Amino acid sequence: MSAYGHPPRATAWRPGEAGARAGLGAQDSGGSGALAAAARQLGMSEQDIFDLALARSAWRSMVAVRLGAGNARLSWSKTPLPVLLNVTELAHASAFAGVDRGRILLDDSEPTALERADGNWGPAARRLGATGGGAGATVTSLAAEFDRHLAPSIRQPRTRADYWRAWRLVVTWGVARKALGSVLPMSLETLKALTWDLVCFAAPTSQVELVWKAVQARHRQFHLPPPMCEGNQFSSWAKMLGAIRGRPVALKLPIQKATVRWLLAWRPTALAAHRARLLTAVATLGCLRVNEVARLQVCDLWFDYLMAYGVPGFEGTCSVHINRRKNDTQRKGHYPAFGRSRDPELDVVAQLRHWMVFAGLEVHPDCAKRARPAAACELCPPLFPLSRCVKGGVTVATRQPCSRQKASDWIRWAVKQAGGDSSRFSGISARKGGISTAIEARVDETILYLQSGHGAALPARAYMQIASPARFLETFEAFGL
Repeated sequence: MSAYGHPPRATAWRPGEAGARAGLGAQDSGGSGALAAAARQLGMSEQDIFDLALARSAWRSMVAVRLGAGNARLSWSKTPLPVLLNVTELAHASAFAGVDRGRILLDDSEPTALERADGNWGPAARRLGATGGGAGATVTSLAAEFDRHLAPSIRQPRTRADYWRAWRLVVTWGVARKALGSVLPMSLETLKALTWDLVCFAAPTSQVELVWKAVQARHRQFHLPPPMCEGNQFSSWAKMLGAIRGRPVALKLPIQKATVRWLLAWRPTALAAHRARLLTAVATLGCLRVNEVARLQVCDLWFDYLMAYGVPGFEGTCSVHINRRKNDTQRKGHYPAFGRSRDPELDVVAQLRHWMVFAGLEVHPDCAKRARPAAACELCPPLFPLSRCVKGGVTVATRQPCSRQKASDWIRWAVKQAGGDSSRFSGISARKGGISTAIEARVDETILYLQSGHGAALPARAYMQIASPARFLETFEAFGL
């Protein structure tokens, strides 16, 4: 098979191969350089790695030829099968003649104006309405506004971004194979051909499956019959890949309760260390996703919230308000709870109060979070903000929230201070640690899900109302603080 499909077997040094070898950093036959490192990582021979490099170089050349002359500079990804990153800039190319560019090149990955409003949808919707034609708008134009501002929110922006990256691969493949007219709608035969190319270029299983999902999603978006039309076809194909390639898992360890105790007992003086250790403890105790803990604001700490039940003994507790979670599609909100620790030195609620004073963070007097809990507060600072160094070498907290990646970095750093191997931990380790600790302590899954925010497996759970606030604290109690 040609270099554009299954990689060829290179048996000798040939003219024109110097660039491919140089790009891989091959230094000698003794197993040094990037070529040997890639071979060790992928479990392939150096010759196979080199053959793949040749095939990728040929693939890029073939796509450039198919696009024709006069195109903008092509920007390529570093994925196993090279993908055009600036594919939307090439809509004028002859390869796109005769296809529906609007559907094939639609990129809806960016958050919409309503999504950027983060719950403050009223003013945002009114601003959009003022520019949408007003009383003179037609049904067609209003439906177009719906498609532009509301319809994308069927999926989270991050999911849409993942699907767009995968769909760019599909478009690039369509250019290379002269099959752009067959990618939307796509037949099962075309999907098989696309999948075979991905397998031959050693694309990881996760990327192959993401491409399948992106193809299915794009068809549903435009009300087209998807290529995988049978009920269990996706899972059957996933099993097929697993049977051939295996399903290795990059093991990320859960944060242990002993680590949480150590972090809560630690008393650093530096603001950054104080922030990292407390963020890690809060994320683990609350079974939070890393993006959830990164988005917390100071007004999301609802101190003594459980006292509203009218049951004595819950002074000094705290509920963490989370207004947006993966399985809370209607944004009803979740309230993971922290109780009072038996050891005052490990009292996370008291330490959160201290942290706000230490970092100069406070709830704004005009905060409306309790009245409008689904909306992000436009007045209060983030709970774990970024910091900066000011005159005199003093580090102070800013009003800028940290990113998901930054929060993950802080979690790894905090675990390392507690004696863990940071390479075996990531942001997900906090959520895994909270859930694992609760399961080991035999916390009822119904109660655990109230802390972790997992979707209810039974419809009856939507009607469940806990009578005793003590049940909310069972996950917290599992840590034995």
